[in-house]
Amino acid sequence: MINEQALKDRLQTIAKEKEIPFNACWKQLLLERFLARLARSSHIDKFIFKGGFLLSYMMKIGRETVDLDFLLTRMNAEVKGLQEVFEDIVSISLNDGFTFSFESIELLSQPHMEYPGYRTLFKASFAKMKDKIHVDIGVGDVVEPENLEIKLFEYRGKLFFEESISLLVYPIETIFAEKLEIVLSKGSRNSRMKDFHDLLLLLRDKGLQTSKKLSENVQKTFENRGTMLKPIQFDESGHLALQRLWTAHLQGFGDVAKELELPESIETVIKKINYFF
Repeated sequence: MINEQALKDRLQTIAKEKEIPFNACWKQLLLERFLARLARSSHIDKFIFKGGFLLSYMMKIGRETVDLDFLLTRMNAEVKGLQEVFEDIVSISLNDGFTFSFESIELLSQPHMEYPGYRTLFKASFAKMKDKIHVDIGVGDVVEPENLEIKLFEYRGKLFFEESISLLVYPIETIFAEKLEIVLSKGSRNSRMKDFHDLLLLLRDKGLQTSKKLSENVQKTFENRGTMLKPIQFDESGHLALQRLWTAHLQGFGDVAKELELPESIETVIKKINYFF
């Protein structure tokens, strides 16, 4: 088993080569070790993996994701039951030197949904390295998941631990549908530029462009959440507010924004998203 200094050295090398913060590499590894425990547990069919961290395995999104997102299925969304399930998952030993412990759970608002979701917090450690991770749980969506083999962290072609794990995940069509619904339902109140960012990158995916399931997934998501499906429109003040947020979003990415060919104008982004209609 790798020791603490060797792990730090590997992560520092990766961070330097990829020109990303050390903490981003460390956080990715932490989240993967949690996923590895879920994949080995008897509860694997209760959680459908979704969100930004999943999307980062499907395409280059250029942004750091620091938590995990799942849709709960095949069990009641009760705090006591969820806590017991999570405590069982993190008790699994994979002989990787990592330990996780359940710390807390709280309600998480889900606008337009009949039930709230949950935000859970876990302590995580490797030797003297300590951190915390959030796992957000959604409830109430209807999704037909897919099995996805996820390639895990490696160092210059050498594995840290397992080569891959298999999880139930959101299809890429449903990821697009959820993000589109968030943008439309929040309107000018949406300060999450990552939704516009991800939608733009998703629309460049050739598989999504030719998918026969895309329209069906979008219709189901909007019907389930009670949101009207229509092109994105904002008044002048809304556009100005979004442009300020988008400009700040791009500045936070530096050269990565150019690599991803993210347009400077939010109006351009909105027009590209509206091509869907």
